[in-house]
Amino acid sequence: MGLENKKSKAVFHPLYFILSLVMWILVVAWIMVIFSLSSETGDVSSLRSQELVEKIGKYIKIFSDEGLLRKAAHVFEFLILSLLSYIAMFATKHIQSDVDWNDSKLIQMKSDNEVYIAFALWVTSLSAVADEYHQIFVPGRNSSFFDVFLDLAGAVVLMLIIRVVVSIRVYMKNKQDPMGLGPQGPMEEI
Repeated sequence: MGLENKKSKAVFHPLYFILSLVMWILVVAWIMVIFSLSSETGDVSSLRSQELVEKIGKYIKIFSDEGLLRKAAHVFEFLILSLLSYIAMFATKHIQSDVDWNDSKLIQMKSDNEVYIAFALWVTSLSAVADEYHQIFVPGRNSSFFDVFLDLAGAVVLMLIIRVVVSIRVYMKNKQDPMGLGPQGPMEEI
């Protein structure tokens, strides 16, 4: 009797399915919010910004400048989009588990995280470019490559933070279980 390569049976996780569905709806809804705000004419957008400056400026003096507030809004909008995209991709990947115990769980976790990050940045980049292109056709608005970079700045910083946190988690888990096999590893099947 030798060691056999056994694959575990695929398992459907309904909670991840529900989370995935909700997150994808939120991703699409947030993109619609971004494009809705970009559809406002320059006058309406400027008026909204001035009202926010008055309200926020009372509490946070940094945002007493309309230009700074508008740039911060760019960063925030797309940071949220990247976070929603990351979580949606994570939930989608975990709907069905099909684990081969010959593959290290640590390697899977690290490479899966990189895919989630790449996907979130891709969605954010595509939306940022489409948003700026859309603004070309809105009266009183203009398009700017600098705004695309601002849109991506928040997303990139957030994804770097996620990458560092997951790397620390992988390191700590690897420190506890150097083979990455855990209690459910192949030795249990023998």
